Amino acid sequence: MKKRLPLKILIIVTIVIFSCENSKNVFPDEINVSKTGSLKRIEGTRLFTKTPDTYSFFKNLIRYQKNDNTYFQVIDVPNTAFAEYKSKTTPEAITRQGAKIDVYEPVKFNGFEGTYSEGPSKNEGETKICLAFGDEKFVTVVIGVCLTDDKNSKQELKSIFSSSYYDKLYQLDPLELADFTLDETILGFRYATKIGNIFIYTPDGKIEATKMLETSSYQVMLFDAGGPEKVKEFMEMSTSRLGLQGIEISNIKASDFYINGHPATELSMEAKDKDNNTVTVYQLGIFNTGTTTAVLFIGIDSENGQYFDKFRATAKSLRFRQ
Repeated sequence: MKKRLPLKILIIVTIVIFSCENSKNVFPDEINVSKTGSLKRIEGTRLFTKTPDTYSFFKNLIRYQKNDNTYFQVIDVPNTAFAEYKSKTTPEAITRQGAKIDVYEPVKFNGFEGTYSEGPSKNEGETKICLAFGDEKFVTVVIGVCLTDDKNSKQELKSIFSSSYYDKLYQLDPLELADFTLDETILGFRYATKIGNIFIYTPDGKIEATKMLETSSYQVMLFDAGGPEKVKEFMEMSTSRLGLQGIEISNIKASDFYINGHPATELSMEAKDKDNNTVTVYQLGIFNTGTTTAVLFIGIDSENGQYFDKFRATAKSLRFRQ
């Protein structure tokens, strides 16, 4: 049976979080919080928290941060069943991937089924904690990071998590944090999900593929580039990483031009994975002149070039918000 890509991404994120031991009952097993005026919604999500004044919101990173070592962020994915996510992120499943969990506990979060976990991250001396919850239609994962020796910060993050409220009925604009606009009508693809600062679109708003090259889609990513040359370097690095994933790249074409006064780099290529799935990949990186930010459009056309021209037109319709 095929699985949605957003779910696959969440599973990968969860596994990467931890580097399975018995649970230590370190987090409340039931959380019931009322939505009051003391709670503030985290932009781009339906989660309301009481975050200390010592934390600042970093829009480009889409996370609340106290310092370089202490922060948390929220991944909110629609069209994904929590039961399926949970079955793929059990301690046994994660251990088989070579990761490690020190704590794994079931949680009832404001009526939603959930789990709490914590353990060492891939970075030495760092601990990550994770609260995940949802129902048959969505999954939300709240990820916190702190130094392993900083017990106070870990307790502070846990307190933020356990005093939060999720408003499923809140009318959320999924592009609330997007510093760009684009003409979605050119392709007609629908917004599917947001993972960090990456906005993903598919023909029907869902992805039913198990591998990246099995379905057509496009994504738009905002990032801090510093300058137009860095945009090119980032695009080249992203392309080279495909080879590390066992994807064969060929027929690369590149060009530089300007879009509304902003320097842009265009790349197109053919890509083939280990299962011989072949697609056309289109990329357009645009540097926002007068700032340090850039936007990257990546389109994957698995329909024999059916979407390629419309990918290009959609990408060129990108505009930076003032």
